[in-house]
Amino acid sequence: MDYKYLLSMNTSKSFCYLNVNGMPAMNNRKAHNGIQSSGLNATAFLENGSNTMELLFSDLASERSNKFDPEAQCEATLKKVSAAGDSEIISHIKLTVNKEGNTLTSGSANQSEFEFKGMATEPDDEGFYRARKLFNLKGLPDWMWTKARPVTENDLPVIKNFYQEIINTLAHKDLDKLWKMSKPAWDEWAMAEDSNPRIFFNSMNFEKLTDEKTYAIRISPKWQDFKLVKYKEGRLFRLETGVFGRSPIIMDRINTDRVATYSPYLSIVDGKVVIAR
Repeated sequence: MDYKYLLSMNTSKSFCYLNVNGMPAMNNRKAHNGIQSSGLNATAFLENGSNTMELLFSDLASERSNKFDPEAQCEATLKKVSAAGDSEIISHIKLTVNKEGNTLTSGSANQSEFEFKGMATEPDDEGFYRARKLFNLKGLPDWMWTKARPVTENDLPVIKNFYQEIINTLAHKDLDKLWKMSKPAWDEWAMAEDSNPRIFFNSMNFEKLTDEKTYAIRISPKWQDFKLVKYKEGRLFRLETGVFGRSPIIMDRINTDRVATYSPYLSIVDGKVVIAR
């Protein structure tokens, strides 16, 4: 591609969660004192037309309140960067705190397309401030998920069967089959990164995750614990549980309480459930 859409997040003395088109992009929950500077290529998760960028912002105290450390801040920027290195800011949100500890917004251009909701009221987001920015793009590839049929609850039996097929494939260490199942997604991701799809597949460390000396895969998920979560009007979706959206594809690390997960985004394309990201 001639350009990429690069997303960055800078935080200090706060909890910050950054979503793109509703999908988790970055967070700083493991950062010391809430201080973090990070970035990623968001191109493959964006589409022609309307897109969103959203920040959730909370203080570091165990009992969250509407008063913050005066040095707390959370900033996110999306830039369009050309192959030659030229860049253009597409979207920007910055949340800061005044000396009284009240949350402020700044540096958020095009205020008509900016929404600041104050303290979130959703159970999973309670205690966070939420700021959302709408922006429009053109010239992106027509990713397969952009042409997908919106998912419904009626699709759940087929979706569960698809997850079970992935689980069984991992249990049998059939990484060639998993490669074929997921290759269209890696192809598009590689296009967005100007890279090789096999590099992305190998980066998932499936060989290690299927080593029975190290991990044991959970063959039979507790389906009742998972809910269908839709993104971009249901053209992308996952089964998730918990605040951080754990996948049904879970590998327990032997002799520890640690787990690894594979959490692909799925779509329904030409009537079939496929791995889209």
